[in-house]
Amino acid sequence: MLSHQIFSPRSSSAAAALCGSFLTLMMAGCGGSAPPPWETVYPATGVVTYRGKPVANADIVLFPQDETFPDTVRPRAKSTEDGTFSVWTWQRGDGAPAGNYKATIVHNEIVISNGAMGAKPNDLPRKYSQPDTTDLIVRIDPESNQIPPLELK
Repeated sequence: MLSHQIFSPRSSSAAAALCGSFLTLMMAGCGGSAPPPWETVYPATGVVTYRGKPVANADIVLFPQDETFPDTVRPRAKSTEDGTFSVWTWQRGDGAPAGNYKATIVHNEIVISNGAMGAKPNDLPRKYSQPDTTDLIVRIDPESNQIPPLELK
């Protein structure tokens, strides 16, 4: 009876070494590239006012002017009673990717009527509610950022 060996112990060792080398090269290639710019965020805080007074509970959204950023990158914030806010992108308070943004700001008063909760229409000037009409520009630098006051008129 003839027995055919497909792999000898020597060829198995060579194959294992070749696979190990290939995996090492693949891992090195994967780890060497920098993450996309929108994955790294920098702390950013600011204040929003309307006619010189702080705006509490305003919803702020930053729209990247860099068109290579995916649609999922929309840093945002909610202002506190004194109008201050902390920007977040992936989790509360983490910041925003470096770049230039158009800022939109809306404020909808929450009301409760007959046990149901609802929101009144935006009570800030309409021009600040859309990226194509707002004139608010925010720059996030690759460091901790204090955004100049967003003064609505």
